[in-house]
Formats: sequence, C-alpha cells, structure tokens
Amino acid sequence: MALQTIFGVDIVKGSSRSREAPHYAVAILNGNVEKYSSVSRFKLLRLIKQYRPGILAVDSITELAENKKDLVSFLRRLPPEVKLVQVTGNEHQEPLTKLGRENGISFNPMVPEEEALAAACLASMGVGYIVSVFEDKTLIKVSRGRSPGRGGWSQNRYRRKVQGRVREKVREIEAKLKDRVYDLHITEGFGGYVNGTFIVNARRSELGIHSSREEDVQVTVTSVEKEAIEFIPLEKKKRDYIIVGVDPGTTTAVAILDLNGKLVEVSSSRVSSVPDIIEHISEMGRPVVIATDVVPPPAAVEKIKRTFNAVLFTPNERIPVEEKVRLARPLGYSNDHERDALAAAVKAFNAYKNKFAQIDKKTPSHLSGDVKALALEGKPVEVALDMLTAPPIAEKPKAPAQAETDVDGRLEELRAQLRRKDEQVEHLRAYVSDLKRELKHLELRLKSQERVIDRLKSKGLDEARKAREVAIRDGEISRLKKEVSGLKRRNAELQSNIDRLKDIRAMEFRGDKAPVKVIESLSRDAILECDRKFGIKAGDVIFIRDAGGGMEAASMLIERGVKALIKGTPMSHLAEEKFFKAGVPVLSREDVPLKFVDGYAVLDPGRLEAAMKRWKEEAADQERRSREERLLGIIDEYKARRAREYRRDGRTLQ
Repeated sequence: MALQTIFGVDIVKGSSRSREAPHYAVAILNGNVEKYSSVSRFKLLRLIKQYRPGILAVDSITELAENKKDLVSFLRRLPPEVKLVQVTGNEHQEPLTKLGRENGISFNPMVPEEEALAAACLASMGVGYIVSVFEDKTLIKVSRGRSPGRGGWSQNRYRRKVQGRVREKVREIEAKLKDRVYDLHITEGFGGYVNGTFIVNARRSELGIHSSREEDVQVTVTSVEKEAIEFIPLEKKKRDYIIVGVDPGTTTAVAILDLNGKLVEVSSSRVSSVPDIIEHISEMGRPVVIATDVVPPPAAVEKIKRTFNAVLFTPNERIPVEEKVRLARPLGYSNDHERDALAAAVKAFNAYKNKFAQIDKKTPSHLSGDVKALALEGKPVEVALDMLTAPPIAEKPKAPAQAETDVDGRLEELRAQLRRKDEQVEHLRAYVSDLKRELKHLELRLKSQERVIDRLKSKGLDEARKAREVAIRDGEISRLKKEVSGLKRRNAELQSNIDRLKDIRAMEFRGDKAPVKVIESLSRDAILECDRKFGIKAGDVIFIRDAGGGMEAASMLIERGVKALIKGTPMSHLAEEKFFKAGVPVLSREDVPLKFVDGYAVLDPGRLEAAMKRWKEEAADQERRSREERLLGIIDEYKARRAREYRRDGRTLQ
C-alpha cells in the first residue's frame, strides 16, 4: 500500500492579514523528507497540485487565511482529496512545542522548516483536527460560455446553438450522475437551456466531474459551503457506541449512525455473509441498537442482534417507500438497499432521540455515550450515572478464622451501602421532580401547538378555497384564450376569402378574364366547402377536379343556377344527363383551358362562349334527333297497330 503524502506548512514572513505577500516553509513526507525554506502562496498551491497530498498540516489556519471567506476561497483552489489539518487542536489550541514533547518530537520553534516538519509528523501520528468547511454535497452549474451579444441578423440562430449546447452538456452530466442522488434546477431558453444547476449528495472528489470551459458552454464544480467551520478529530475514536440499520438479502446493506444521529457509514455488498457483516460492524464500533425496516425482523438481523447483545428495533409496521426516501435522502445513499438500511437506522434514532437529549442535559459529555448505552438496557439515568461514577469498593481479605469476629467491618460496609442507596433515592426523587416539570412544560407546549395547528388549519382552508377559485378562473381563462385563438384563425381565413372574392369581382368587372370557382369533387361536402369559402351563385362557372359524383351533388349545383361546368375527369352518365336536361353545359377541360391563381381559376371568356355555343348546338342537334326518333317511333307504333287491326278484320269477314 502506498504511503500517504503529507505536507507540513509554516509561515516564514508576512501574514494573511498584512499587505505583504506571505511566504511559507514546506516539509513533505512521502517516504522521504523534502524541505522548502521559503515559497510563495502560488508556488505552494503548485506543489500541492503536483504532489496531491492526503493531508495539509498547519499549526494554525490563520496563517493561511484571515477569515472564513478567505479560507473557503483557499480550500476551493486545492484538489478535492486534500484535507486541511490543524494539529494544535480545534477552537481551543495547544502550543506546538507541548504537543511535540508529548509525542516525542523535538524541534527548534525558531526555524520555520522544523515547525513545518513537526506539524507534518504530528499529523502522520493522528494528532490534530480536520478543518471542514464544505458539506458532503457538490454544486455543478452548467451555463453559456459567452453572451449572445447585442444582436444582429444571426443572433437567434447563434443563441439557439449556444443554448442547445448547454442542454447537451446538462444531459451528459445527468448520464454520469444516474446512480447518484441529486436535485436539478433548469432555466429553459430559446432552443435549449440558459443554465442548469445540480446539487449532488456526494463529495466533489467522488464524482469525477471537473470544472471546464468550452467554446459555447462552461461547467463550474464547487463544494457546498457549511454555515460554520467544523473541526473533526483526525483519528476516529475506536469502539464508539453506534446504531446500526441492516437490510439483508442478496445485496446486504449496512448503515451506521453515532448516538448523535450523524452518519458514520453506509455501504452495500453482494458477497458479504453474516459473519462478514458482524466483523465489519465490530470494527466500526459498539452497536447498542440493531434496526430493521420490516416486521417481523429477518433471521439474519436477529442473529446480529444476539451476537452484540444489542437492543432490536423494529417499526410497528413496514415503512412505506415514501417515508424511507424522506428519512434517508438528507444523509445520501447509492441504491435502494442502502436507502432501506439507512431509513431503519434513522427511524431507530428518532425513537430514542428525546431520551438521548434528556441524558445529554443531565450527564457530563465524557459519560454521555455510556449512560445512553445503559439507558437502552433499561436502567434509569441516575442509576447509570451512579454505576459509572461510584468509586469501586475494595473488599478486604478475610481470614477464615476471623469471619465471625469482623462484625464491625461488615456493619460499616452495610452502612456505606445504605448511604449510597439513600443517595440514589434522592437522585431518583430529583429526577422524578425534573420529569414532572418537563411534563408540565410539554403539556403547555402541546396546548400552544394545538392552537397553532387550529390557526394553520383555518388558514389552509382559506388558501384551499382561494386556490380552487383561482384554478376555476384559470380554466375559464384558458378556455376563452382557445376560443379567441380559434376566432382569430377563422377571421384570418375569412379575410383571405374576402381578398380572393375581391379579386374575382375585379376580374368580372374588367371582362378580360372570367373567374372560375374550383370544387375538388362532385360531392355534397366539396360543394358546401366551396360555397362557404367563395359563395356559389347563379351565373357562376364551376371547375370540378374529380367529376365522378352522383345525382344529389348535380341537383345542388342546378338549384344554385350555375352557368356552366368544366369537368377535370369523366362524369357519370346519370349526372351528365341531369345537367343536360337542366340546360347546364358540361364542358371538357381540353375545350376551355384554365389558369389557376390562389385557389380559383381563370379562363378566356371568348373561349368559354365558343365552347358553350358548340355545346348548345350539339344539344340542339341531339334534341332534334331525339324528337325525330320519338316521331318515327310513334309512326312505327301506328303502323303496327293498323296492321294488327287489318288482320283482325280479315279474319272476321271469312
């Protein structure tokens, strides 16, 4: 396993508060020792990015930054895996020389290189506190790489291109975060996104996504800042009391919280057996509660509970998925199994949270964990305190011959026990008095909360009524908008028809071209559509693209008194005969050439009159032939009838 690189830093001249640029002495531990007597802040940052140490150790963070804002700015410039460690303590610091003596490190405090080396050595021994200014959350912002500018002929096309690239980058990052828990806020724009902001429940070093800048889009990756600086012990305490949530199965997940509800670890594995899980939990601490999210608890959870002689926590009923997400989301998880284990642990902590808070009020901080563990076993707080604080009683060895004679010593021992019992009783009475006062306080608080709830209910009903009325009005507004939009479209269509009719009327007045109204087919619907758009009146010339229609459509045109019909395709015999009987000329498109303009056609009036004259002449000839045929038929019928009568008369005479 590779050794962890550690930087020790001490200021040489200047300071974070002065105008003079500070210089630092640097000691690097990475199997060997490297020293730099004086480097600038820029050179220090370059060395850190070159070596990428695990720890940057200082004796005081004020040597790096004057205030929290400057400290955050400095830490944002470091690689995400680097931990800043203040070796002299947290808010309450101890001299570096004292810590050196206690840990067997001797150095000259007047030489900055030796102070830097001492800080690095102390950090390597687990001395100091990690300076934490960032949450375990990361902010990723995707935005345009440059402004669209003041405008021009191609501004819209350019804006669409840039904002389309922003949308592509957002989707690319979404694909990389598909197994992470995150929130996404998007500002949409023309052709894509103006920007997109991710808040991911993970450290920046875990994501593998870095700040970048391209031609049209830029990505900024930063950690989310905490409200206050937090100091975390560099070396974790061993065997702390913990609450463990377990989700057994093909994939087993374990979530561990400390007794303050803070997340220690959440993990999952497909290859861990129950003994492996027990060993892992044992390494993490002393479990006092083993929790599960189902009822009844699985056999594996029961076995883990018996191994540690811990309290088993099960909910009254199976925890719904929505509640699991609500409980686990603030702490972060990678899959559903980790979510279930984490929800069980948080549910257990919430069940004991009030009791833990009471214990924190009544006990010293160094005894808090032990008292909580005893309280979970069922012991009253005062009894647990007495067990932890009472001095041990050394039993005096008794010789067998003196057992009956040492009555006074035994009596004194019993009296001491009685005094301790009396003290315990007094402690318990005081505890009962505290509980009664707290009960009264809670009753008053409950009444106050009930009044607040009543007010909120009343306010909520008013807001619900307003929201319902607003929704009704919004629906009506939406309906009216649709109606207005439809009327506008209809108005535009009618205006277009008016313009066409004006053109037709102008042609009629000029007489150079005759307008022809176009019907798509010889059908009732097509005739009505043309009538709606242009109006069909007596004396109109009609062109029918598809003339294969029936008698009903022919009757509709005859009733409207059209002057002539021009057929685009052959017409049925029945329809053409009906037009013939009504005296409406049916002309072929070859006889009358047409020119189409904006939904209607025009023709030469002279050609139309000539074609109609020919049709009328042909119709007159056909009518004459028809009359002759009818007359010849009458004559033939008369001759046949006379022949029949002659034959009948001849038979009668014989």
